[in-house]
Amino acid sequence: MTRSESDVLHGAQHSADDLDQRAVAWIRDRLTGTGVGVLGERAWLDKNLAGSITDKGLGVADAWKVFTDVVAPNNIGVDSDRFLAFIPLSPSVASVWMDAVCSAANFGAESWFEGAGAVSAENQVIDLLIRSAGTPAGAAGCFMSGGSIGNLSALAVARDQAPGRRVVVVADTAHASVDNALHILGLEALEVPTGPDCRLTGEAIRATVGERRDIAAVVAAGGSTNAGVVDDLATCADAAEELNAWFHVDGAYGLTAMLLPELRARFNGIERADSFIVDPHKWMFAPAGSCALVYKQPWLARAVHTQHGPYIDVLRTDDDAYNPCDLGYQLTRRSSGLPVWFALALHGLDAHRSAIRCGLALAKRMAAALDACPITELVMQPELGVVLFRRDGWGKSEWGDWAAALLRDGIAFVAPSTYRGEPIGRLVFMHPSTPDSIVDELMASLTGDSLVGDTAR
Repeated sequence: MTRSESDVLHGAQHSADDLDQRAVAWIRDRLTGTGVGVLGERAWLDKNLAGSITDKGLGVADAWKVFTDVVAPNNIGVDSDRFLAFIPLSPSVASVWMDAVCSAANFGAESWFEGAGAVSAENQVIDLLIRSAGTPAGAAGCFMSGGSIGNLSALAVARDQAPGRRVVVVADTAHASVDNALHILGLEALEVPTGPDCRLTGEAIRATVGERRDIAAVVAAGGSTNAGVVDDLATCADAAEELNAWFHVDGAYGLTAMLLPELRARFNGIERADSFIVDPHKWMFAPAGSCALVYKQPWLARAVHTQHGPYIDVLRTDDDAYNPCDLGYQLTRRSSGLPVWFALALHGLDAHRSAIRCGLALAKRMAAALDACPITELVMQPELGVVLFRRDGWGKSEWGDWAAALLRDGIAFVAPSTYRGEPIGRLVFMHPSTPDSIVDELMASLTGDSLVGDTAR
């Protein structure tokens, strides 16, 4: 192979032609807004993608056509302002462009040695979270690729601080990633029942634990994923202290709301956490794939996660060198915190606070509409942006039909859930551009006759 033949992938001789212009135009169009999308059909996709990878390549025009005609249209718009399921994404324009820059730059964000500038910028976000939480001086953290690996990394440290103890207290509302992390780490979950409000409390922990003294950690939620409820962090911290157990807070979804002065008190007790996580790709409006992990005593994490090897030890140039890879179970890592920092630096905290308040306000409007309707009933008043509710006469089948109809008509993407085993409706409001009219559209879909017929009282 000649040098010129191999250079088609890189440098000035690349054969990507006008791909940059096509990509920039596509991104700009995407950032103006997107619909709810579609559920892709496997057989159709397999058929239309077959043969797309060839020995000689398709060339820019044909490869791009496959992307725009086949790949891109066959996805749910998780960044849509009408995506109201799971926990939505709503990355800001600034964060998307900086994420594209990070992809081009490939900063080595796993170590200070390779990416001091990127890591320093990420640490500004970590410091913001530390100050907002009131975590004592000396705390530090790093960015990971998502909340699941953040929880896993923190719980690995918790395990090593409790030799011989392998039981971790979790709420019956805990995120599935916590249970998965415990399984991977060889730990055992002790599930604590929550009350009708789905809130974990210190009293409930004590009642379940009893006289046991094999508790390694207590895990609470700074906004549970299904119901959006903030656990009683202060009393959970009390219980963890009494048990001499690590206190971890999974704040992936809701903990960002502590940036709002009017909501900070709901998170009292977070300052006592040994570790906590926040997913900026949720309520900090960053692109997918970011988690901020904070430790009260980061040296404990370094003792667990620091990797050694002939070619890795060069990363540690002096005693003060700061390496994100020493704080979590991840080595190679894109600089996922840099888009968060850039958007905060560009727009400021107040703009982000206002964007968070949009979701909170819309959740309250939706809750009020459901409360006023004779055939719908709130499961509980929303604490953050999650709304759980019932509809007279509806079970699992009707909720599924409702979700399918909303997607078919382009109104919204929703995913029904359960409460204590009961099928219910669930909506999550986070995108600051979700129109107020969505409340009326959703209420019309719940009260009209088009889905299930007349089941009104």
